[in-house]
Amino acid sequence: MSKQLIGQVSQEQIDAWKKEHGKVFAYKIEGRVCYLRTVSRDVYSLAATKVSSSPAKFNETVINGIWLGGDEAIRKEDRYYFGLSDFVEELMNKKKGELGEL
Repeated sequence: MSKQLIGQVSQEQIDAWKKEHGKVFAYKIEGRVCYLRTVSRDVYSLAATKVSSSPAKFNETVINGIWLGGDEAIRKEDRYYFGLSDFVEELMNKKKGELGEL
């Protein structure tokens, strides 16, 4: 039997999020968990408007925009937040093609 993580939700909740958002990701650290979806254009656009006032606000805006639930300490405490912010680009779910001059 696995230990309950702080912020853990039921499988039913995860399934509901998947139905609404497609992919759902779990970020786990030190017995805590939070749940995120992929970054949409709307969230990215909102985050991009924050860059001119503070580049650090980009990641914060993205994380707040894709947050589904879980332990709020991950979002609020710097020691956890900075680790999560390292994954923002990965959560954009980019597909890279090939670019070449013709």
